[in-house]
Amino acid sequence: MVEETARYRLAVGAVIGMKGSLAGISAEEFSRLQYALDVEKWLASEQAGRDLCGSFSWCGYCVKAEKEPCARAQMRQKLDSAMDELVSEIVEKEERLQQAHSRPDGETREILQEEAAEEIAAEDLGAGLRARVLPDGYEEVTRYRRTFLARLIQNPAVQDGYTELKNALLGFAGVKARLCKTGENFTVGRKLLAKFRITGKTLSVYLALGTEEFENSKYRFEDVSDKKSYAATPMRLRITSARAVRHAKELLRLLMQRKEVSEVGCMYTDFHYPFRSDEELLAEGLIVPYRALVKSKNGT
Repeated sequence: MVEETARYRLAVGAVIGMKGSLAGISAEEFSRLQYALDVEKWLASEQAGRDLCGSFSWCGYCVKAEKEPCARAQMRQKLDSAMDELVSEIVEKEERLQQAHSRPDGETREILQEEAAEEIAAEDLGAGLRARVLPDGYEEVTRYRRTFLARLIQNPAVQDGYTELKNALLGFAGVKARLCKTGENFTVGRKLLAKFRITGKTLSVYLALGTEEFENSKYRFEDVSDKKSYAATPMRLRITSARAVRHAKELLRLLMQRKEVSEVGCMYTDFHYPFRSDEELLAEGLIVPYRALVKSKNGT
């Protein structure tokens, strides 16, 4: 395990070196990529009826004075994403090995702790059930844990609000979305700004805003700061109507202003998913079966 962790650290070091300089990429490759992006921007702008320069996902990485600015910005975005994925993989492996004996630094680790918690719990439960004889009056049953994506796919009613709010978040410079088992997290750098969760048939948005100043406002929210996993995003908004979506957008803009994150816009993306059955989601690993200990129905 130590050797495997060391190998991932070396990979991260390599990516860090690439991020520091794009010298390893040829001028011809930058030129080809810039041409392709210029065509893409022109076609999108024609369709939108306005100049969309500055509204693409890579625009937050742009340095206007550079040659082939779009190509270099997109390459930085890809390298940055690769860096985050490698670091996340390292942290997640270490968290599972240590089982959170030592609290890691930074919000990135906090996000990954939450993401891995249910899986670790399921593994521990399964091991415990296999290791002991079942007590009298109890039996093992199979239960199913639905990932955030499974809940989203099987709840068409929440997808309108999800699509609107995800596009709104991605319209701010440098905002990245990270899908995990329990939800979706939105960050700028290492700062956690928002979370999406689905409970029952309701989409909830958690924002990194204090709640006291909004107590007597028009906004309807819940203060969840007492829960450790939401300490960084204590304002919970339940998205149950068009008005709730509108209010969530207003609070998002306020949050971004306070975090000094500029709104650059983005290419609108349809994040609706076609409905899929439990069997299909089980086959894809989006619904995960696990064994649980429950009281016997017949009491024996």
